[in-house]
Order: sequence, then structure tokens, then C-alpha cells
Amino acid sequence: MRGGANGERAISRGLTFKQALTTLVVVFVLGLLAAAVEIFADWRTMRTEVRDHMGQTLAMVEGSAVDAAFEMNADAARQVVRGLSEYEFIQRVELYDNFGDRLALFDRPRHWDANGVTGRLFDDIAHWEQPLIRQDIVGRTEEVGELRVRLDPDVIASGFMQRTAVNAGVNFTKAIAISLLVVAIFHFLITRPLLRLNTAIGEVDPHQPGAWPVPAMPGHQRDELGQIVGSLDDLLKAFQRGLNERDQAEDELRALTEELEQRVQDRTRKLEDAMHELAAEKEETETAYQRLGETHRELEKANHLVLESIRYARRIQTAMLPDKSALGDAVKEIYVCWEPLHLVGGDYFWLERFGRRSLIVVVDCTGHGVPGAFITLVVASALDRILHERDLRSPAEILTALDEMVRARLRQDGEAPESDDGLDASVCLWDEEDRSVTFSGAGLPLIYVEDGEAREIKGNRAGLGYYSLVPRRPFEDHRVPVRPGMSFYQLTDGIPDHMGGEPKRLLGRRRVRRLIARNAHLPMEDQIRRLETELERYRGPEPRRDDMTLVGFQPL
Repeated sequence: MRGGANGERAISRGLTFKQALTTLVVVFVLGLLAAAVEIFADWRTMRTEVRDHMGQTLAMVEGSAVDAAFEMNADAARQVVRGLSEYEFIQRVELYDNFGDRLALFDRPRHWDANGVTGRLFDDIAHWEQPLIRQDIVGRTEEVGELRVRLDPDVIASGFMQRTAVNAGVNFTKAIAISLLVVAIFHFLITRPLLRLNTAIGEVDPHQPGAWPVPAMPGHQRDELGQIVGSLDDLLKAFQRGLNERDQAEDELRALTEELEQRVQDRTRKLEDAMHELAAEKEETETAYQRLGETHRELEKANHLVLESIRYARRIQTAMLPDKSALGDAVKEIYVCWEPLHLVGGDYFWLERFGRRSLIVVVDCTGHGVPGAFITLVVASALDRILHERDLRSPAEILTALDEMVRARLRQDGEAPESDDGLDASVCLWDEEDRSVTFSGAGLPLIYVEDGEAREIKGNRAGLGYYSLVPRRPFEDHRVPVRPGMSFYQLTDGIPDHMGGEPKRLLGRRRVRRLIARNAHLPMEDQIRRLETELERYRGPEPRRDDMTLVGFQPL
């Protein structure tokens, strides 16, 4: 009895100790995991709150910042920066214009270490850069500057660290309390009944397992311990039945083996049939591959014919262009850059001399590629009639006539036309006797350099030939007196619409004027080649987006 009691106490002590230790470890680990999840959730929530608050704050001041950057108004910029400095968590604010000049600055002394915990937790959301986008009256957008804001991670993290410390203390206390409670419950509900079951199992007679003394389990008749006792009783009785059923099982096994062999034979026969079907399908597949190869060769042939047609169309379009030296000695220098986006394009130019006067026309038709090239043929035919049948020389009159003739040729002068295509154009007339250049434009400008400064004359905000964009007011002639050394440039939108830089944005006419003015002292061919190099450098890996045409000339 004493040995049994000592064994019972040893088993009880060992099981309780292991259970208590395991419970403490599990609860502690789960507590750590729960605390980590809670800390991570708090960290994510705080980061989301900071982002939302900064998004609302920047949206609130964006309008004022755009106006200040667009007008380059330092006082207005300082007011925007001063308003943002009222927030304690904002450490630095800078407002730049689109030339990279800083208009205003606020810098609060730092009280955080970028290599500390707060720097690693919140430094990635401490830097904000807001491009300032302005939309003009026709819906076009332009980046006019940038607002840069840097937050103080230490201020952001102060509340987060306090909440983390409180949660750690609460979780530790809960872990200890839960462990003690679980140990007590486990001992009374599981350990003591298991000891009684162990004693009963030790009294089982191996020769008569079905006659073992079933232990009483008060309060456990319907739980897992009661189920274990019932299952063990069923198991021991099953041992007795198993001896009697062994022979019957062997007979059934032989019958099952014979049935399995028959099934294997049936399955082998079905597999052979499937192999025959697969061979037939293979032949059909090979035939289909042969047909596919023939179709591929036909597609290659058709593609070759299409490319040959487009190359022939390029030869036709190139033949329609005037000789780049058509003005002869009427001007001191002239150079033409005509580069379609594809083999053919929607850009076109016209050079012709009429005695002591010379005409330069640059056209940008709807779209590019083959559709744009078709419209250039319409424009070329219309210009030929305007200049040689109607003998018009005024740039404004030429644009008016071109608008009427293109609209008529494309059948866009009636009700509900099938298309709505057209073009932008710029026309310059160089008069050697009057020593002047007369310009008129429809959607395209004229840039000229005088005394080292690039100036721009904007054309009318109207297209030519469109059904939906009939010019609202007559085109105007702009006369520019010419002095020796002045140079003039007509270009299509494919040049200022180059996309590049960091961040990505359009080049714009302002930068084009600066590039032209920077190289105006060079010969005209060198100027334009230098401009092409600058465009490629600005564009970087970005592809070109449109046809590109530039005509530069120096009259005297």
C-alpha cells in the first residue's frame, strides 16, 4: 500500500509539474504572440492615421501651394509653410517651384535619432513629397512645383510607446493568473481520474481481457475520460471476438484477392484501349500542328505585304514633301527635322519661294502612322490649290482657306459626319524687301530668338478642318521685323510633349524655349541636332509619343 501510495504521489507530482510548466510556457508564448500582434496592429493603425491626417492636411493646403508655386510668390509660400508648422509632429516644410527654386522653408530642431527605434518604425512615413499640379481653363494640367514635408518620428512614436508599455504589463499579469487557474482545474478534472484509470488497467488479466474491472468515473460519464474508459472496455472485449473472427477474415481475404486480380485484368484491358485512342489523337494533333504552321506562314506573308505597303506609303509621303533647299538663297540658313513616330506620320511641312517672298508651313494632323499620313495628302493637295489657284499669300488667309478646304475634302462640313479629323498649323511668310516675318498659327506657335532671348507668339486656340472645332474668331497675322542674326522656329507638339525627367512630366514649351536660346549662337543644323540630343537625354528610357517636326531658319 505504501509503495502504491508513493507511486501515486510521484505520478501526480510529475504530471502536475509538467502540466504547470507546459501551461506557463504556452500561456507566456501565446501572450508574447498576442502582445506582438497587438503592438503590430497598433503600429499599423498609427501609421494609417498619420497617412490619412497628412493626406487631408496636404489636400487642404494644396490649392494655396499651387497658386504660390505658379505665381512664384514667396510671401504666399511662407504663409502655406507657416500654417503647416503649427502641427507639432511636422519637423520640416519646403515649397519649391517647377524650376527647383525653393520659395519657403520651415525647419524645427530635431529631437530624434534616425538610427533609433523610432527612426526604424516611422522614418519611412516621415517624408512626404506632394507634386503641385495646376489645371488651366481648357483642362490641361501642368506641374508647377513641389511641396516637401518631413515629420518628427519621435513625436509620432510617443503615444505608441506608452500604449505598448501598458499592454505589456496587462498581458504579463493575465498570463500568470491564467496559468495558475489552468493548473488547478487540470489537476482536479484530469490528473486524479487518470490515476484511477491507470490502477484499473494494471489489474487486467492478459488471458481474460474482457473481464477487467471497469473503474468508476463520477462526473466523467459523458466527457472524454468516460469515452476513453468505454473505448478501452470495447477494445478488450474486441480482443476476444478477434480470435473467433480470424478464420472468417482469412476466407474473406482470399475472396478479395481473387476479385482484385479480376479488376486488374479489366483495368489493363481498358488501359490498352485508351492507348489506341491516344495514338489516334496524336495523329490528329500532328495534323493540326501542320495546319497551324501553314497558317503561320500565311500570316507572315500577309504581314510582309502590309509592311511593304507601309514602306511604299513612306516613299509616297516623302515624295510629297518639298526639297529642304527649296528656298535657295532667300534665307541665310534653314534646317528641317522631320521624324515620324512610325514609317509614316501625321506631320507635314511646305517650303516655297515666290519671288522676293518665301513661305514656310508646318502641319500637325490628327493621329500618327497611316491615318495621319492620309490626312497629310489632303493637306498637301489643299495647299497646292490655295497657293497656285487662289494665289493667297497672307498666313491668316491661308489658314482660313485651309480650314474650309480640309473640312470639305473630309466631308465634315455637313450634318452628322462620319469623322471628326483635322490639323494644327503654323504659317510664316518671309518678305525680303520688307525685312519682316509674318506669322499666323492654329494651335501651333512661332518661337524666335532676338538678342539671345527666346520669345513665343502663340497661334489661335483653334484647329483646322474639325467638324466640332470651327474657329470662333478670324486668324490674325503677326508681323515681326527682322534684324541680322534673328532666328525663327516652327515646331509641332511632338517636341514639347516629350515625357521624361524625375518625376515624370512633359518637357513643355518653356523648357523648349530655354534649350533653343541656349544654342542660338550655333549654326542652324548644329542647333537642331543639339536639341535632338537634349530631347533624347530628357526622355531617357521613355518611348516617343508623337511625330516630331521642327523647321528652323535665319533670314539674315
